[in-house]
Amino acid sequence: MSRGYSTGQKLGLIALILALVGLSVGSTLYVSGTPLAFWSDEREAEPARYQHVTQSDARALCQARAREVFGRRLKVMRVDTFSSRFDAADEQYKIFLEAQIYPNRQREGVALDTFINCFTAIDRFEIELFQYAKDGEQFIAPGEENQGLFGI
Repeated sequence: MSRGYSTGQKLGLIALILALVGLSVGSTLYVSGTPLAFWSDEREAEPARYQHVTQSDARALCQARAREVFGRRLKVMRVDTFSSRFDAADEQYKIFLEAQIYPNRQREGVALDTFINCFTAIDRFEIELFQYAKDGEQFIAPGEENQGLFGI
């Protein structure tokens, strides 16, 4: 004589399996530190943070910033790999770029040699200092080109 399972027993078994899977997923999220609001809109409001920024990340960020600042005026750009480095004392990646920049957006005239200092944080994908100087001039930040000696 064979014994069949009733519908109630089948539903009970399915409910037990779903409860075990839910408990497993919930405990995994709890142990990993993932908030239960993982799928909510609240998570999108958090700022994105990099925990492991590399020197390659810093170089890419600095090159992108130089393209943003100089735009069409940029003729050639290269990273000074001899000087670029991680500075443990300042907790920064110090990236040094050399570029040729035209004096205007129409790319007319002679592109001048320009030296760019770009310092980034080691724990955030963020530039902390970006300044440049044409050969023989003082370093300035973008937007300070027409200011006088005291920033006036």
